[in-house]
Amino acid sequence: MTDLDDLFAEARKLGPEPSSALMARVMQDALTVQNQAVTATVLAVSPARIGLLDRLFGLFGGAGTLAGGMMAGVVGLTLGYLQPESLASLTNLLAGSSISTQSMDLMPAFDTLLTEE
Repeated sequence: MTDLDDLFAEARKLGPEPSSALMARVMQDALTVQNQAVTATVLAVSPARIGLLDRLFGLFGGAGTLAGGMMAGVVGLTLGYLQPESLASLTNLLAGSSISTQSMDLMPAFDTLLTEE
C-alpha cells in the first residue's frame, strides 16, 4: 500500500458519526416525502376515460397522420371519379401523345369538374 491508501484508510476509521437528533430529523423528512410521493402516484395512476377519437388517433399514430391519410384518400377518390380533363391531358402529354402544351388547360374552371362525360 502507498501512503495515500494509508491516509484514506485512517480517514475511514475516524469518520464523523451523525448525531441521533440529526438522524431522527432526516428520517422524519424522508417519511414525509415518501408519503407525498405515494399520494401523487395514486392520483396519477387513476385511469382517465379515453374517448373513441383518442383511440382512433392512437391507432393511426396521431391526429396529423390520420388527417393526412384521409386527405390523400379524398384526393384519390376525387381524381379517380371526376377525372378532370386537364389531368387526362397531362397524362397524355407525359405518355408521349401528340397534344401540345399550348392547348392544355391546367387550370380548369369549377364547372369543368362538375360535368360528366
